[in-house]
Amino acid sequence: MSTFHEQLFGEKSFVQSTLHEAFITGRPSLIIDNNVVVELWDNGVLYFQPQGSTLRSAILLSVGVHGNETAPIEIIDQLVTDILAGKIAVRNRLLIVIANPKAIKSGFREIDENMNRLFSDAPIVKEGDSDEHHRTRTLMNYSRDFFSMDAHKKIHYDLHTAIRGSVYKQFAVSPNSSDRAETEHQCLLLGQYGIEAILTTTQKSATFSAFTANTLGATSFTLELGSARPFGENNIGEFAAIIEGLHGMISGKLALEVGRKKAKRFIVAAEVPKKTDAFRLLFASDTVNFTSFNEGDVLATDKDYQYIVTKSGERILFPNENVAIGQRALVIVCPDENYTENTL
Repeated sequence: MSTFHEQLFGEKSFVQSTLHEAFITGRPSLIIDNNVVVELWDNGVLYFQPQGSTLRSAILLSVGVHGNETAPIEIIDQLVTDILAGKIAVRNRLLIVIANPKAIKSGFREIDENMNRLFSDAPIVKEGDSDEHHRTRTLMNYSRDFFSMDAHKKIHYDLHTAIRGSVYKQFAVSPNSSDRAETEHQCLLLGQYGIEAILTTTQKSATFSAFTANTLGATSFTLELGSARPFGENNIGEFAAIIEGLHGMISGKLALEVGRKKAKRFIVAAEVPKKTDAFRLLFASDTVNFTSFNEGDVLATDKDYQYIVTKSGERILFPNENVAIGQRALVIVCPDENYTENTL
């Protein structure tokens, strides 16, 4: 390990230090190569600030909102190691967040509740709220601090893996308006770096990426990078293209290339909530994301409700009948008919 790495984390990696340190005092900081200031804001919250008068982009990379989604955590751990070793030059402001250390350490998706349903502008935490609720409020405050600084562009990638497989193994969800020039630019970059499909949604949401997009003005995406596996069982080579993209963003060397593959575009047709404990999905548990159904197919039922496909070609996304009552249990998507490659 590099001297800089050892000064911050000793012999542990960034992730190992995050999972085994109960707290930090103050904000440990140092200056690394190329006159970049590094500050450890909190357990699992690491800030990089290149010095100089140039107006830079602000990039937030978050992982571990769900504790069992390990591939992005491994990717970010190696990225931090490479930055501190001088292998990646930091030319934009960068905030790296390991969101839910307790869930990661436990190996479970969550401890008490789904953190990715807690990023809302609701009142501050109160007595009896879960640790995930407290941690979410802390991360919201750090995100506000980060994006309140002047920046050329504000970008947030929240990296996940999906519960089940997918027709498109790597895909993204965008809470941004599709007619924003920067949203389109980022969509093209994501296609260039391995993202096969992008879903645009204007549905109200309390996800981390929706919070940074709708409240803090960032161009934000939830990236789904394959399926959830235990630590050590991920083939990081599968993510070489997106890793290359992250390196390019950080070092300021990211550019659109003519002839690179473009992601397919989808929009939300409906969201199916779980209203009661009687809720059931009516397709096999191993049915993958983006599977297409035919008009008239019944996809879900509840005590006094059922969802019937209204147009052939509707596809499923994020099916999960084990969510809490009142939460979304299924998303129905369809191709974005207003988008063609001729609009590029």
